[in-house]
Amino acid sequence: MKRLIPLLVLAGCSLPALATDVTLAAGYMFNSDFEVASFNNEPPQVSPATGEPGDDISLDDAASFSLAVDFVFERDPTKRIGFFVTYEQTQFEKNAGLSNPDMDVTHVHFTAMSYYPQGNLEPFVMAGLGAGLFAPKDSTLKDETMFSAQVGAGTNYRFTDQLLLRMDVRWIPTFFDGGGSVFCSGGCTIALSSDTYSQIQANIGLMYRFQ
Repeated sequence: MKRLIPLLVLAGCSLPALATDVTLAAGYMFNSDFEVASFNNEPPQVSPATGEPGDDISLDDAASFSLAVDFVFERDPTKRIGFFVTYEQTQFEKNAGLSNPDMDVTHVHFTAMSYYPQGNLEPFVMAGLGAGLFAPKDSTLKDETMFSAQVGAGTNYRFTDQLLLRMDVRWIPTFFDGGGSVFCSGGCTIALSSDTYSQIQANIGLMYRFQ
């Protein structure tokens, strides 16, 4: 994360880019738990019934789909800056007490990367800053858009100079405004136990390098 801001500053001095990497990837998102919330120390009255306040509400791990566009620095081809969008459709566990448990989760980040080429392999580390949109489908809940970030590592494998295989793993924390109730729009039953909600994503995809 500490290297992200200097790379962003350098971007203005380094463009136009030598090349642009465009990656489409499929992955799997591992999601943390939420909680059953309570109001005024009383269990929420909803139908179907929820668990006890403080009980964990699992958010299903689910498939995800991502687009990454990375611009190569003219002055240093091992550095990149770009943007990353990832989407998953997941569900709350039944004890959330929701008539519709579905939720869409989208993250949009500006990213910076450093490459360490070794033959046909291109290992890299990355960091990013942006926003996470959590969009529950149940009518009792509202959308939440919060500041989120990412740190990760991976590698590319070059089939040709233009076509590459990308594999990476990312930690994506979202920073909610303090622990407590979230998604509330009347009758809310969901809470966070801390300020940070964590997700882990593993991806594999194909990259095309425009030169």
